[in-house]
Amino acid sequence: MISVRLLSICCLLSVFAGCAAARLSLPEGPGTPLPDYAPLFETAVSDCRRVRTLDVMIRLRGRSSGATLNGRVRAALAAPGSVRLEGLAPFGAPGFYLVARPGEATLWLTREARVLRGVPAADMLQSLIGVPFGPEDLRAVLTGCLVPDPQPTAGRRIGEWVVVDLVGGAVAYLQPVDGEYHLRVGIRDGLTIEYDEFEFRRQIPRRIRLRSVAADAKNRARPLIDLTVTLSQYNRGIELPDDVFFLEVPADVVPMTWEEFQRR
Repeated sequence: MISVRLLSICCLLSVFAGCAAARLSLPEGPGTPLPDYAPLFETAVSDCRRVRTLDVMIRLRGRSSGATLNGRVRAALAAPGSVRLEGLAPFGAPGFYLVARPGEATLWLTREARVLRGVPAADMLQSLIGVPFGPEDLRAVLTGCLVPDPQPTAGRRIGEWVVVDLVGGAVAYLQPVDGEYHLRVGIRDGLTIEYDEFEFRRQIPRRIRLRSVAADAKNRARPLIDLTVTLSQYNRGIELPDDVFFLEVPADVVPMTWEEFQRR
């Protein structure tokens, strides 16, 4: 019997080479207030704001809450709040399907012939890979916007960086890349999200690193999540039919409760 953890290992998002890659050093200190932070921020997120649909191959490698993740996922996302994830196995059919639309979500574990319904997609994803992202959050993170519809409230300059506070508590760090400001790092939901390998002349990243740090019993910092995501076969703005976000599960697949899913 294949556990949910093994499914995530074999099937979920993968390979951003370098879990050992060095972290960006974020600027420290209060900085200097920046009156014109809003137009700078808007320029940095103008491309990702326009992404309403996305079809992409996701490769992921790293660790999350003690589990090693290494695999590929085909993802389709559309506004508002729709997602389809197919966990690709080394051979044969996908190991899982996770499909969600506003108000409903379904996770079909094909190897076990089990299905989970009636649980928010964000909760399913958090149990699978440790990140608390629903469909809109996932689309925002993958396209480089950090949060859905980011709204700046204050900005300051620290060296070459521009640090922008956002509605909801997230913080965006902008850095010049080839003469234009890009959103290079964001902090939200206890995660530090680093963006890299931007598409030529655009602010869309092709590599994303997610990290969280918590203290253990001896008060030493240790990473709970350290994942690198690489995006390929990137198609945005394409038409995604409604049936992409509908999952027809065979009648002989056995329902699974949320409690059972979490135990396994």
